Amino acid sequence: MKRFLIYCLITIAIFSFSLPAKAAQNIEKNISKLENKVSKKFAKTYCNSTGFGISSEGALKFSLGETKGEFSKNPLIQKVNLDSIKNEILVDIADTCYYFDLTKDDLDGLTLVYKSK
Repeated sequence: MKRFLIYCLITIAIFSFSLPAKAAQNIEKNISKLENKVSKKFAKTYCNSTGFGISSEGALKFSLGETKGEFSKNPLIQKVNLDSIKNEILVDIADTCYYFDLTKDDLDGLTLVYKSK
């Protein structure tokens, strides 16, 4: 009987003093991190491709496909701002491989969400 009372008191104490858990999520911060990851990945892929001797146009197509393939399944990808990603990509490419001939218009093919057929 004593054990039963002790178990009941412990159970009551555990459940009566517990607070509901809240998930600490800062969506804007996560989106900003994702935008940064996307631009870094694109710039790295582009610079590596041109470093291997692939033409600028070929490296651009390859980088677009690789970046889209890697990030298209992320649930936050629909909330990112493509204009800010394009601006970050241009800065990252200039900083990473010192290539300045790429323009924002060249990145028009950048879409990160697969369109259903």
